[in-house]
Amino acid sequence: MAAGGFKLKTLTILSFLLIWAVVAAAHVFYYAVAKREESLAETRRIAWREAEIPALRGKILDRNGVPAAWTELCHDFILERVPESPRRRETLRRRMARFFSAEVSWTAKMPLLLKNSLSPEEIVLYAREFRFFPEVRIVPVIRRVVTGPPEIRERIGKTARNNAGEIVGISGLERKYDMELSGRAGRVIVMLDRNGNWCNETLRITRRAENGKDITADFLLPAGTDASVERLENAEN
Repeated sequence: MAAGGFKLKTLTILSFLLIWAVVAAAHVFYYAVAKREESLAETRRIAWREAEIPALRGKILDRNGVPAAWTELCHDFILERVPESPRRRETLRRRMARFFSAEVSWTAKMPLLLKNSLSPEEIVLYAREFRFFPEVRIVPVIRRVVTGPPEIRERIGKTARNNAGEIVGISGLERKYDMELSGRAGRVIVMLDRNGNWCNETLRITRRAENGKDITADFLLPAGTDASVERLENAEN
């Protein structure tokens, strides 16, 4: 009886292992062969992203070739999402308090702008201090800048962003020569890590950006115009 019972138990265990092996093999076959292409497509969809390379809008020059309106690449520091863990939120709040005087509202609409137009030193500082917080991010932003006295700025006109996020002219010379000033955006594909950051050396340009053309207007900027003092950012107006 004892030998028979031992045999029965052994056969039961072996049968269970055999069934488990068959089920496991079926799952491997299902995902590795039957659903291979579908799984690979889903992996590519999750890991790879296509992004746009904005084209720089052309300059508006006075009749002596001095820039009166141009495009600048700036960098903003944003809170992209609120940390899920209360402990992590508190840690991030304390870290932010070291750099920003205003208290961050976790209920505000995201993404939340923390600081715009970072200096090169601030870019290095924030990248180092917040490297373990994927919830905050330094993002590049293109802004349109004009300079000169009010009457010239009025002639130059204003820009705004259309539904595609492109800067377009809505008045003055910006609108009149919008086709010439506008360029053609490029496209890239890049792999993202689990935090949504770009993986180094995976970026591939699929279409190069074509910048807009410069135009020359018939006005003349006053001598000594200081663009750093009289600059006006109007990309969001």
